[in-house]
Amino acid sequence: MLTLIRWDRCDYKETLVLRNQVLKVSAGQPLLRESPAEEKQAIHLVARQNKRIVGTLLLHPCSSKCMQIKQVAIHPDYQGQGLGKKLLVYAEQIARNLNYSTLFLTGRKQAWGFYRRLGYSETEAYQADALILKVFKKDLSVDRYFFNRKEMKTNGR
Repeated sequence: MLTLIRWDRCDYKETLVLRNQVLKVSAGQPLLRESPAEEKQAIHLVARQNKRIVGTLLLHPCSSKCMQIKQVAIHPDYQGQGLGKKLLVYAEQIARNLNYSTLFLTGRKQAWGFYRRLGYSETEAYQADALILKVFKKDLSVDRYFFNRKEMKTNGR
């Protein structure tokens, strides 16, 4: 089940534990010990299985038309089951409903193909410590998933 959670609830603390496990430890970064203040402005999405949070991401407004997807983390036991895709599609729906036209995110090398398959375009690459990262962008106003391949091939006939 996909849901929104509040920054000031116990569920949010559970997302910090997951993010530490999936993102911080593998990157050799300091663990999150408390809620980052800047995340108060973000929209927090989670995926639950058996009442347990097994996936999370943040939607952070950057401007009146652009949001950043941050801290995408799926528990290792649940990776490869489509939860990441469901979370991203849900985030895109929320952004569209709030009249945002562009999403961007920074992805690790192991996730580049995943973001490409979901229609994100690469804009730049850079290195941060031991990680090679790429920035991906998606224009929500022209979403390729709304087009039927048959219609495109036959010009709508």
